[in-house]
Amino acid sequence: MVWRMAKIGRLIVVIAVSIAILLSAFGLPVTASMSQNGNQSTPGGYVKYTLDLIDNTLINGNFVNTHNAMGPWGIAYDPSNGYIYVTDFGSNTVSVINGTTVIATIPVGQRPEGIAYDPSNGYIYVTNYGSNTVSVIKGTTVITTFTVGAGPKGIAYDPSNGYIYVTNYGSNTVSVIKGTTVITTITVGYGPWGIAYDPSNGYIYVTNYDSNTVSVINGTTVIATITVYAPFGFSPGPKGIAYDPSNGYIYVADSASHTVSVIKGTTVIATIQVRSGLWESPVGVAYDPSNGYIYVTNSYVTNSLSDNVSVIKGTTVITTITVGGGAMGIAYDPSNGYIYVTNYDSNTVSVINGANNTVIATIPVGQLPKGIAYDPSNGYIYVTNTLSDTVSVINGTTNKVIANIPVGSEPEDIAYDPSNGYIYVTDSLSDTVSVINGTTNKVIAIIPVGAGPMGIAYDPSNGYIYVTNTLSDTVSVINGTTNKVIAIIPVGAGPMGIAYDPSNGYIYVTNYGSNTVSVINGTTNTVIANITVGQLPKGIAYDPSNGYIYVTDFGSNTVSVINGTTNTVIATIPVGQRPEGIAYDPSNGYIYVTDLFSDTVSVIKGTTVIANITVGSEPEDIAYDPSNGYIYVTNYGSGTVSIISTSVSTNSTSISSVTTSTTTSTFASTTSTSTSVPTNSTSISSVTTPTTSTPGAVPTLVVVAAAVVVVVIAALLMIKLRKP
Repeated sequence: MVWRMAKIGRLIVVIAVSIAILLSAFGLPVTASMSQNGNQSTPGGYVKYTLDLIDNTLINGNFVNTHNAMGPWGIAYDPSNGYIYVTDFGSNTVSVINGTTVIATIPVGQRPEGIAYDPSNGYIYVTNYGSNTVSVIKGTTVITTFTVGAGPKGIAYDPSNGYIYVTNYGSNTVSVIKGTTVITTITVGYGPWGIAYDPSNGYIYVTNYDSNTVSVINGTTVIATITVYAPFGFSPGPKGIAYDPSNGYIYVADSASHTVSVIKGTTVIATIQVRSGLWESPVGVAYDPSNGYIYVTNSYVTNSLSDNVSVIKGTTVITTITVGGGAMGIAYDPSNGYIYVTNYDSNTVSVINGANNTVIATIPVGQLPKGIAYDPSNGYIYVTNTLSDTVSVINGTTNKVIANIPVGSEPEDIAYDPSNGYIYVTDSLSDTVSVINGTTNKVIAIIPVGAGPMGIAYDPSNGYIYVTNTLSDTVSVINGTTNKVIAIIPVGAGPMGIAYDPSNGYIYVTNYGSNTVSVINGTTNTVIANITVGQLPKGIAYDPSNGYIYVTDFGSNTVSVINGTTNTVIATIPVGQRPEGIAYDPSNGYIYVTDLFSDTVSVIKGTTVIANITVGSEPEDIAYDPSNGYIYVTNYGSGTVSIISTSVSTNSTSISSVTTSTTTSTFASTTSTSTSVPTNSTSISSVTTPTTSTPGAVPTLVVVAAAVVVVVIAALLMIKLRKP
């Protein structure tokens, strides 16, 4: 019996190897990937490709596990294994760094922020701001997750009692944890943020961001509340906090006043100026015992290209070190003497050598793509990377990134002007519009507009560009010929999305704050109507097949349908959670809606949802490319772009594969979705290296030949099974 089982085992191995050899002989991939194609028979389509912008490689299917850390935030050192743990706020993961290499990515709760090590049990504790929980990690595995207060942020360990303290920003409390159980909840000031332990007196210090104070906790009781510096009485302020054992001081980063408050016991003894700019804000604080210095991360609010770290000795700034954009969390690694800084906006971690205070390494960990548009003059797709202040250019033919264009601060939406071939990008934090020449992929102009520009649309009837200014409740009108603002139109509260209706020549603007849609006459540039829709309207698109305007109601999880002839709402369609982006596909007449919190795209025909397509994490914007029939969806949370093919195929065999390129870039990823409806299809997921070709269909003859050879091999081996 043992002999026969061994023979059968060898038979299985031989057959498997034979299949692999045959597939390789015909140039087919043989390794399984992490892609998920979903239901290929749905009328709306299925995820077909993922373009990984980190490696600039094409992946087949909905490749949800991109391992691209999004928005690194908190950071902590584990002395038991020598690893650095970084919370990735945007991708809901924790990156584990050994020296200067990411060795693991651990999924945790929603929006992880704070992180701390507990030496009593060797666990890493992570606060999940978006899911009101704390994840407990042992090594590289989450062993439990439990609920705390609303919006947990900071976290610290108290060795005097073995408790973990968690600041709950949304509920103005601190949760006290013993092991994996919340044993009590302490009320503190408004908006508790950072937290630190002072071993000289056994106190826990909590920065209250919204009340400009620091709460001092002894065990489970608040014994003092300390007001920190706030210019002109401005609040909020304090964020990061750390203890310096060399002098027994507590250092608090006062973000609003660009200072660091120094506390001894319960008294502020000094205030240190660290940045002088209006938008420069100290955030994180850490102590380096190897040199006795305090390191403070200074984040530049309106320009995230590069920030710095102030080095403090006692109460004096002795030097400033330039790091990546959006410097946030900071931690010391005693095993190598390095300081690690998370750069939220540039999606990197800077490694500082404390011996000479220089950056010795920068570790890339991801991007956050948002707006998207197609340029028919060159066939390129343009994607705004909100937190890196760039626009990625994708070649629609190869689905590869060919350029990365620096623009203004926090680019949001994007539109193409066919009259001049320019791409217009709204820079939400710098209150400008960047103009890109599609021929050279260079910024040729920067146009000042209203406060908080978001949505943008082109009106071919007059050649004007319309920009929604969310913070000033206006729409700026730009003349594409001169690239000058020629009019400013007051609309509803918080205008965001914008679309043009060629059937009547009107511009439709979604007013997020007033739950209305303003209708602008492009001839007179005046508002002629205000239409009440669902709660928090955002995205908007025109359907020329029926003349309807479709509006995503972010707050009510619906899509409002407006008849452009009467300017009235004729239908309200329930869709996924938090609908945002929206686009029309002329090849099939469908409307595609991104459901931010459902990780899906709803497909609408007329006034009915006919399909829901699973895509990447937190899909936001969406655009159609007529040159290849693809719908492109930016997935903000996973740093991907989903591509939807609208072609129809039958009796096809789909081979899913990953192609790996040696090209390296600091982008995120792109996912492709197909709206074709293949019947009698077979899907094989695999990985190939290092080819860069797009996966194609496998000839039927190859499959038949492979099957025949495998059957013959199996038959011959079965004959041998009759004898030892």
